[in-house]
Amino acid sequence: MFQSSHARAVRYAWQLSTCLLLGAQPWIVSAQQVSQIAGAWRGNSVCAVPNTPCRNEANVYRFAEIPGKANRFSCTAAKIVGGKEIVMGGGEWTYDSSKHLLQTLTPNPTIRLALDHDSLDGELILPEGTIYRRIHLKKSSD
Repeated sequence: MFQSSHARAVRYAWQLSTCLLLGAQPWIVSAQQVSQIAGAWRGNSVCAVPNTPCRNEANVYRFAEIPGKANRFSCTAAKIVGGKEIVMGGGEWTYDSSKHLLQTLTPNPTIRLALDHDSLDGELILPEGTIYRRIHLKKSSD
């Protein structure tokens, strides 16, 4: 049986949109995931390379959703010294919901953190691939 060109076009558009929606689904961050990520995370970073200037630190990472940018967050990272937050840097991060992975967008170094409910665990990786710090954070109420 032959279909009209309009019916074929409608069916093709429906199939294409279904494929695109299902294919894109792992990269769409839900409102629940945004609220799970956004906010303050406290913990520590431990030096992974001995005999370097690296020092173990208590840390606070503050994530906020970037409006209009899907799967993107701004982050400010600070270390705690004498009970005070000293900002070490900030930048834009991306979240891959299929891997539960937050990662800095700019290299030099790269920070990757895996989300597991109220924990973020990962590492700071130097450009040549050396894991320089191991980072362990828990979601904070502040």
